Amino acid sequence: MSDVRTELRRVWRRSARYRPATATGWIIALTVAAYLVQLATGGALQRAWQYAPVYSLPATGAPFEPWRMLTAALLHQPITPPGSLIGIVHIGFNMYALYLFGRPLEGVLGRARMVAVYVLGALGGSLTVLAAAFIPIAGVQTGVTTPVIGASGAVFAVLGAVAVVQRRLGVDVRALVVIIGINLALGFVLTGIAWQAHVGGLLVGALVGGVLIANRGPRRAVRARLAVGAIAAVLVVLALVPAVLVR
Repeated sequence: MSDVRTELRRVWRRSARYRPATATGWIIALTVAAYLVQLATGGALQRAWQYAPVYSLPATGAPFEPWRMLTAALLHQPITPPGSLIGIVHIGFNMYALYLFGRPLEGVLGRARMVAVYVLGALGGSLTVLAAAFIPIAGVQTGVTTPVIGASGAVFAVLGAVAVVQRRLGVDVRALVVIIGINLALGFVLTGIAWQAHVGGLLVGALVGGVLIANRGPRRAVRARLAVGAIAAVLVVLALVPAVLVR
């Protein structure tokens, strides 16, 4: 067993030059790998991981699978019909935006905190989709069986966090706000876009980013962890409450 462990450590060290050097890079690599598996499985992975409000409502008779709120962020529009580039554009835009804004955010907040922004943003985006199944948002009510996929909610969380962090550091964020506004508006204009996830991710990312930048430094590390933990707990409770209340 010790020989196996030694060999695994050796292989891991030798692969250092090929591994992503940042948490942002790991997220991109994982998402691209999931997309390739999604394409290779002919939709099986998408059916198993995509999210729809019905998976949070066991009273409907559908399986209760709330983890789909997070796994949906690993999926993107498939390349259909043959020759269509919509799927490539979908994942390409999301990963490029994450690459541009995730690395600077990671440089300021650190790896773990950037991952927290991303994951909680994905959850917040799915929560907004779930809420839209009960309460019309901007006059639109989402069907409980309407599936959503994509990392857009998590990416918008990163954008929201970057805007708040830069503003706190005294950086002019007007250009970034314009970019965010344009991309939010596109969600209302173009069809097939879950703009509710964009809004939810943006709000959660801004909240988490604000908490983290306000509690930067080793002396406030515990306070930052408690605050982010509290936000995560609230989001989890909100994700589970409909399963209890909707009968």
